[in-house]
Amino acid sequence: MSTVTFQIPPFSVMVDGVTCEILEVTESKLIDGTALYNLAVRIHYKGITSRTFTLTCKNTKDMTNKLKAEITKIKFIDYSYGLEYLKKVIT
Repeated sequence: MSTVTFQIPPFSVMVDGVTCEILEVTESKLIDGTALYNLAVRIHYKGITSRTFTLTCKNTKDMTNKLKAEITKIKFIDYSYGLEYLKKVIT
């Protein structure tokens, strides 16, 4: 017997030590029947909350990888230009 886990949005996940808030999830199906999920996401990084943006992913592993990519961009901007510049860019 398999177990199915699900969460009702909005919910938060921790990715690389950063809180990511999933506000909304919608499902789309391609012609071949493949399910794609459109997520409305906000990232909370060092007291800064990003504007809401969308991610399209296939499953939770794909979602985690895409969130890691977004967080890496945010960390790079923070380390390169500082928090004040980051705040201007992501809010």
